Amino acid sequence: MAQVRWLSSIRWSGLPVAQLGWPLLALALSGTAFAQTPTSSATVPVCTSSAAAAAAGTYLQPAQLNMTDLLAAPPLDGSEAARRDLAAVLEVQRTARAHRQRQHAIDDAATSCGRFEDALGAPLSSAQAAPVLAFLNHAAREGSALSGAPKQYWHRRRPYAVDPSVERLADVAPDAPLTTAMRSACGPYGQLPSRELAEQALARVSYPSGHATFGTVCAILLANMVPEKRRELFARAQDYGRSRLIVGAHFPSDIEAGRIVGTVAVALMRESAQFQHDFAAARAQLRSALGLPTTSATLSNAAAH
Repeated sequence: MAQVRWLSSIRWSGLPVAQLGWPLLALALSGTAFAQTPTSSATVPVCTSSAAAAAAGTYLQPAQLNMTDLLAAPPLDGSEAARRDLAAVLEVQRTARAHRQRQHAIDDAATSCGRFEDALGAPLSSAQAAPVLAFLNHAAREGSALSGAPKQYWHRRRPYAVDPSVERLADVAPDAPLTTAMRSACGPYGQLPSRELAEQALARVSYPSGHATFGTVCAILLANMVPEKRRELFARAQDYGRSRLIVGAHFPSDIEAGRIVGTVAVALMRESAQFQHDFAAARAQLRSALGLPTTSATLSNAAAH
């Protein structure tokens, strides 16, 4: 149950995970399975994985935990919850058009923790911080892989596949490059033999959001490296998730599920000695690049505020 102990140390928006109303976390991590039924039995193209996908993960393996056993089912098609989800997407898209926020959301389609440098207040693309960004992106990619199993189990339709009035932008745009559509449908290593099949698969992997998972890992790791910016970083993670609504890729419930997956992913990674070693090195390097003290006492005091 060492994995469960780590959950008490993970904080989301400044609150311990244990206070966020996720009572199934400990049971799921202890191996207890919950029988669930997919929302649809529709035939969906199955992505095949390249040899790279079979390679051992550095910090965790998706097989460590099937997130389908942990997450609640997405709202049923036609339910009141599903209607609220769709209404929220349409309202966010209207607001984004009115306030010229669409380009920011399109840019957020990039799966890079570098998108958080505005909240950090310093570039992560500098030569000094480049190794830190490489570590963060590697960890976030491994974490987001945990969203794959529930995506393939639930096959929830994306907002634009539910309502054609939902605008499709960024990686889910009709004219997105095939490699982009393939990556969004199948993950970084998955493949399908045609664009038609990629489009079909892309339309039915809404829950949970892999981007929200990725962004949550970025936010947690950066907040533990630079606790002085914890509030700004978690606020940016919220914004990063909202961007997925603006581009028509996800519903709000997809984003919330993705945040749970990202939080659990970090809890699992922190059990890895290799992760602990690499995280400590990256934290020291980033704080040095930012001109911040690196003593344990300073970090503890910063985390408390």
